[in-house]
Formats: sequence, C-alpha cells, structure tokens
Amino acid sequence: MWLPEMNNISNAWTLLVYKIPTHPTRLRLKIWRKLQSMGAVYLQDAVCLLPSRSDLDENMEYVADSIQEMGGTSHLFTAKSVFAEGADRLIESFRQLADSRYADITERIEKVQSSIASAASLTALESAEEELKRERIAYLKTRRVSYFGSDREAQVEQHLDTLRRSLDGIHRGSTK
Repeated sequence: MWLPEMNNISNAWTLLVYKIPTHPTRLRLKIWRKLQSMGAVYLQDAVCLLPSRSDLDENMEYVADSIQEMGGTSHLFTAKSVFAEGADRLIESFRQLADSRYADITERIEKVQSSIASAASLTALESAEEELKRERIAYLKTRRVSYFGSDREAQVEQHLDTLRRSLDGIHRGSTK
C-alpha cells in the first residue's frame, strides 16, 4: 500500500475554524470544494483539519486568507491530540474518507465496464475510454490525498486495469 510521506506524519494537525457569510452561497461552496480537494476531514461544520505538513499548512493558509478576503473569519491552529485514541480516530476518519472516494470510483468503473459489454458503436467505446481517463484522474487525485492509506486502493487499480484491458481487447477485435 502506498503511503505518501508517512514518516513525516505524526500526531500533529493543522486545524481550520472558519465562518463565511451565508450569501452568496457560491463562496461557501468554493471553500468547501477547495478543502475537499485537499482531503480535509471535517470535525463539525466549518471546523476541519489536515495532517500538519509544510505543503498542506501552506494550502490551509491560502484557504484561510481566501475566507478573510470573502468577508469571513478564519482561525488556523496547529493542534495535537492529547490522547492516542484521539489521533487514531482522526487517522481512521482520513482512511474512511479515502475508502469512500475509492468506493465511488469503483462504482463508476463497474458501470462503465458493464456498459461496454453492450456497446456496439464506436462512439460508445470512445465514451468509455473518456470515462476511463476521468476515473484514472480521480484515482490519482484520491491517492494524492489518502494521507493514511486505504484498503480499497488496490481494488481501484485492479478495476482500472481490467477496464483498460477490456477496451484494448475490443479495439484489437475491431481492427482484425
């Protein structure tokens, strides 16, 4: 299982507490999407955290500054879990988030895989290839923010490979 910079991740966290004006809602959505793309785990509404790492800390500072520019308030803290169980629960939250993202990717890949069995047109196959590319990108993004790994990563890799081989086989069969 691939674990990015696991040796540098400890029981230190960067915690963001923020408040954004309720209108326009697009600002709230923009911040939420940015934090989601970074792999942040929400402890409750407007309170999220990431493992404390220089690159992630810099990204959190950018988000905090963006919130301030929107007319909101933000507070950025370095935190440490007092009890080992607390750190374990946080790590498990990160793993569950990664597992959930990988499960979504797997589900979409399986739909594409089942659709190519009945795909008779070149357009349908091209569409399946585009879906494969999108899911590969989603996989790489999820892998990048799976700070504590996931049991589902290998499963997604296998599904991506199976879909790629299926599409290759169809193309080889159509060129004969």
